[in-house]
Amino acid sequence: MPKTRSSGRGAPGVALVALGLALGGCSAGVIVASPSGGGPQTGDTGTGGTPSIVGTVGAGGFSLDTTPSSGIPTGGASGGTTEIVPCTDGEGCDCSELSVAVIGKPGKWGADPNGDSDTALQEWLNSSSAGTAKADNYTNKPTLTPDFLAPYGVIILASLSDDSLTGPFWTFDDSEVAAMQDWVENKGGGLITLTSYTGDGREVNPTNQLIAFSGISYNMDGIYATCMDWRACGCAHSNTLSTFNRTDPVIANLSNNVTWVGLDNGRSINAPADAHVAATVDGPKNALVGKLVGKGHVLVYADEWITYTSQWTGQDNPSESDPSCVGFLPEEDYQIAQFWYNMLKWSQPSATCFKIVDVQQPVIAW
Repeated sequence: MPKTRSSGRGAPGVALVALGLALGGCSAGVIVASPSGGGPQTGDTGTGGTPSIVGTVGAGGFSLDTTPSSGIPTGGASGGTTEIVPCTDGEGCDCSELSVAVIGKPGKWGADPNGDSDTALQEWLNSSSAGTAKADNYTNKPTLTPDFLAPYGVIILASLSDDSLTGPFWTFDDSEVAAMQDWVENKGGGLITLTSYTGDGREVNPTNQLIAFSGISYNMDGIYATCMDWRACGCAHSNTLSTFNRTDPVIANLSNNVTWVGLDNGRSINAPADAHVAATVDGPKNALVGKLVGKGHVLVYADEWITYTSQWTGQDNPSESDPSCVGFLPEEDYQIAQFWYNMLKWSQPSATCFKIVDVQQPVIAW
């Protein structure tokens, strides 16, 4: 059975596609695509641990005029425009590369069950981060080895299962757990985890396995954010996470320029004394916990609602055309793009060239 909600609305669940942001060698400036419609061309979902690739400049539907003297040239994805962002990062502007991978199956229970697209995050990055984003999507369980993990700066754990709703849920052997720990502690990797794709509490077991070294873990319970505006919650089909810790300097930037994001029927998080609680729901119960672990960062989030296209753009939201929802839709009231920027930036602070230019969903950089 899919997980249920106290509000009686459909149960959420969707996995992210893994993403990479390659911003190296930007001495002439960063080229940013601002599409007027459509999204990047994506490959298949990948099988057997083989990643699929979302196209990059020249390969994924982007046709850019990269002449620095042209100011803001026309072209870009789907007839949009591109913008040259002056490069100011580092000596000689030799930008390092940030690559992000997401591991796990897509969810099945969004705002429109089996119809709420899971492409919002990758489309946003590919159209708003210099047109050089790629996507590595591991929908079948890969073997976590040092060589597999080495290319990535951030890894996002989604639904670690053969089927996000029914399982069976994956297990990892001791060598894989050790490889993940080493990648974070000694290589400086950033690990972000999501959960609550199903009503089966056993879904947390594989994720807990991989983050045990941090001392953080998920519980098998169900938690709900407190709705701050019932009209907004009804139109978004999710409750509003709004209680953020904005005073702890270690994790304050996670809520930078964020007022609300959707969280509905997540799982609470156990935080050790040396971790930092960034957000809570009534109880209080922890909804977002970060920890500095050796050279790396671990960030554990209680839900997956922030992945839905319905929450980013309104696409696939059954309430999008409801006249009573004007002014109360999630793309109007939630700051999903900013929240994801904050999480990626916090998880990998060494990615100094990570830039977002998006006129439709503006992001304040920090």
